Amino acid sequence: MKKLGAKITHIFMVFIPVISVGCANLKIDEPTKIIVSGHVANILDTTVNFSYYKYDLLENLATQPVNFDDNGNFKMQIDSKKPLKGWFSFGKEPVTRKFTFTTNQGKDSTMTQGTFDFKMLYLYLKPGDSVHIITDANDLNSKTEFHGNINDDIAFTIEEEKRFNDYKHKFLRNWYDVSQRKPKDFIKSVENLYNEKMAFLKEFQKSNSLSEELINFYKANAFSSLISSKINYPKTYATYNEGSTLILPDDYFDFLESVRLQEDIPQNGIGYFYNLKSYLTKKYEIYQNISSEPVDFYDWISTELPEKIRYQYMAYSLAGDFSKRLYEAFNENCPYPEMAKVVREKYQHLEGMLEGSEAPNVTFETIDGTKVMLNELRGKYTYIDLWATWCGPCIKEIPSLQKVEKLYHGKNIQFVSVSFDSEKDHDKWVHYVKNNGLTGLQFIASKETHTILSKQYNIKTIPRFILLDPDGKIIDATAPFPSDPALIKLFEKHHI
Repeated sequence: MKKLGAKITHIFMVFIPVISVGCANLKIDEPTKIIVSGHVANILDTTVNFSYYKYDLLENLATQPVNFDDNGNFKMQIDSKKPLKGWFSFGKEPVTRKFTFTTNQGKDSTMTQGTFDFKMLYLYLKPGDSVHIITDANDLNSKTEFHGNINDDIAFTIEEEKRFNDYKHKFLRNWYDVSQRKPKDFIKSVENLYNEKMAFLKEFQKSNSLSEELINFYKANAFSSLISSKINYPKTYATYNEGSTLILPDDYFDFLESVRLQEDIPQNGIGYFYNLKSYLTKKYEIYQNISSEPVDFYDWISTELPEKIRYQYMAYSLAGDFSKRLYEAFNENCPYPEMAKVVREKYQHLEGMLEGSEAPNVTFETIDGTKVMLNELRGKYTYIDLWATWCGPCIKEIPSLQKVEKLYHGKNIQFVSVSFDSEKDHDKWVHYVKNNGLTGLQFIASKETHTILSKQYNIKTIPRFILLDPDGKIIDATAPFPSDPALIKLFEKHHI
């Protein structure tokens, strides 16, 4: 095997499959355990986290603490029926990176930048793998050896990360390419990167044996990332160049006509889902512009995705669009009962967010200390803004909220702002409301109310906006922001 920064040593191991005897046949149980052990020199902490993505339906990023003895030895076991990609993080240290790249004027430029070296060791593991690592936390690149079974996948993962996720590529991908290059040059840059990745994969395969799972995973994510980059480029460029007009060629999005992204979502991970989401959202937008008949997005994707992939897409979409329309697709009539079971187990506690559910009758407090219960506000539509004085994005939405309030003044809707400021910041909230002339109904939530709302509506971040009907029932528990034109469309839909 070629040396690829990390030395890979094969030790042949004998595995005896577990056989269960049935009445009519023999069944070989699939492996479900992954064993990783090793020795790490110069480790600073006796506990290091191993973070990983398990490529199974709706699995989130998992973190497993790994304990090291005084000599830097460790052993961990992960139970999984699917492959996973993970990494050890051994801290960080300041470094200076120097690299060259070609500008959009076609000139070679040298960049010297201070940054951090995040000392991370990446692994791609499959059920049944048993891997032993010997490395040095101060020199992961040249002092890492692997022993055990099926190590070519790991070698590929390490080399790919080193080659395409270094500081230069991050600089180009996250800033220069999307903020400085014009459309033609940008397309050339991202397509060159994609071609480099495919050439790297092809060259690696000449002298190494990679699993089909890893090959398919790498191809699907590389291609979907290319498509997503092209789609998101105009908006990203505008974000970096506020006030600068980007003129796109008339045929810029024509490439979408020949693209079909239909890979299995769980097998390719959450990154692939977000790439697919960008692709479908843009294609649907184009469809709406040329179609004379309005079609619901989730009905439309039946023309783009095979049925099973469409259900997978809807399952993943529930995280950001927890609606009755999507959730009920996984009821007892779902054609994929195992998928429905996973969805119901994951989201059952959020059923109170669904349209038509009654909002909890929590208690708020006004500036003058008066207690007000949510049920007392029934009789009008209620648009609730959950915010705090320390929340920058919340403050940014206030001018837009005031414009919407003014536009709908005197109509059958009330605007309620509920502060999530802590008890110690009560006076700060009062002063902010008075000094900034905030309008609408201004309340603050007690710790108890904060807890109830956060649990009922799965609130992880603010601002958060909720729309209730006159009977105090949910219309939208993740309503559009005041700055989003979709809010007015939502109001119009309900004839407010």
